[in-house]
Amino acid sequence: MIQRIQTIFLILFIVSLGSSFFFPVWQKVEISDETGNIETIITGHISTNVFEKDNEIILYDHFYISAIVILCCLLAVFSIFSYKSRITQIKLGTANSFITTILVIFFLYETFYNEQYLEINDQISFLISFYLIFLAIFFNFLSNRFIRKDELLVRESERIR
Repeated sequence: MIQRIQTIFLILFIVSLGSSFFFPVWQKVEISDETGNIETIITGHISTNVFEKDNEIILYDHFYISAIVILCCLLAVFSIFSYKSRITQIKLGTANSFITTILVIFFLYETFYNEQYLEINDQISFLISFYLIFLAIFFNFLSNRFIRKDELLVRESERIR
């Protein structure tokens, strides 16, 4: 049912998580003390990390993170079309919340504890895609809340009969 509010929240979840592919998630910049020039820039995207040092660019591919984001979007689409079984929708929403939280934990680990980037401690910035992931978690939370509310309403009406 497209007219339900939880469907709209799930669509917004898909849009915010899908748009995170197009923006960087985080960035670390190392500036030299003597000249103030930028020595190293590391930019983390959903699918790759771009390591730039001394005019040399190295790409680190994270295809499994892209697969996790696509899996979350597919779970949300499946949840939209399984509107007849609200219990299944609740389980899919809970799984989506768990997987998306793991995604945030991965990016926090990449930023602060990855050994390749540990020596660069000057400036760390979380960019728009990081906040889009949190927005997706919020939309998923709202959709789960309204699905549970519908389930409780149906259970109450069955008790009255």
